[in-house]
Amino acid sequence: MTTTLDDLFDPASLLGRTFAMLVQHPRSTLLEVAERLNVPPRAAESALEALGQLEAVVRLTDGKGVVRWDAHAPEALSEAETRRRSQDLLRMQSAAARLGETFRSVRRTTDADGAVVAVYERRQLLADFEDLQHTAHTCVKVVERGPFLSDVETEERMFELKTSRITAGIDYQTLYQETIYQDPERLRHVLATNAVGAQARTLPDPPMKLIVADDRRAVLVLHTDERRGDPMGVRVGASPTLDLLVKTFGALWQMATPISVNPAEALDERDKAILTLMSMGATDDTIARRLGLSRRTVVRRTASLLERLGASTRFQAGVQATRRGWL
Repeated sequence: MTTTLDDLFDPASLLGRTFAMLVQHPRSTLLEVAERLNVPPRAAESALEALGQLEAVVRLTDGKGVVRWDAHAPEALSEAETRRRSQDLLRMQSAAARLGETFRSVRRTTDADGAVVAVYERRQLLADFEDLQHTAHTCVKVVERGPFLSDVETEERMFELKTSRITAGIDYQTLYQETIYQDPERLRHVLATNAVGAQARTLPDPPMKLIVADDRRAVLVLHTDERRGDPMGVRVGASPTLDLLVKTFGALWQMATPISVNPAEALDERDKAILTLMSMGATDDTIARRLGLSRRTVVRRTASLLERLGASTRFQAGVQATRRGWL
């Protein structure tokens, strides 16, 4: 069994007891060590030799030729061991990083032709996201939620790609997590792409991160921690799995609420009153009568509220207004 400095500071071990004894009784002879430890001289000698190999004690010879043993300062030993272990840890981390790169490299599956193919690298997932948009012929469906794969520069490039593809006639449906309203930069991108024809909706907590092109190919993100050894995502081709993902997206889309056009713009008290009555199922005539407004004014303001909330029905408007904290 290998002897380490852990044994040195273990009061239950013979090495720990020997070192502690020399700390208290410096410059002891072998017989004094054995006597104080109550062990045979041969056991004491073995312990001293082991401590000497650890450079925890030093062998001295006095002027009379008597061999004596003394301990080095415990703090210095502890600090030296800490430095050594830190260096070992750095070497281990460096070796693990190199092996990790090899691990992912030999598992890259760019040319694989299976229906479901594992993807191990963040950059490959991002490349797949771009490729599906570049090669889409009719439509792209996205479920976007944090944590995000892309940095600010990549996010801007993705925004430009999405805008160009919408301009080219590709239909985009993107389902966002509701936290998009607390992310000004991403919200700016959403509203800008909506302005050129994209559709966007929100859910409180979408269950996955996904992109589908033409209902024929998809990439499903499993996690965003590249240090893990398991796949970060999967490419999905024509298969029952793809059919399930497409149907799941459709169900989520129906449950989601259209994104607000002007989410940060405050409501005045009259609009809040109209929204409250709308959420209660009141008709335009009832709202007009309750608030002392003309029916034409109620119809106009109701239409404006539906637009601001990105809602197509009064029920959706009530849900969206509640989520925004407007009611």
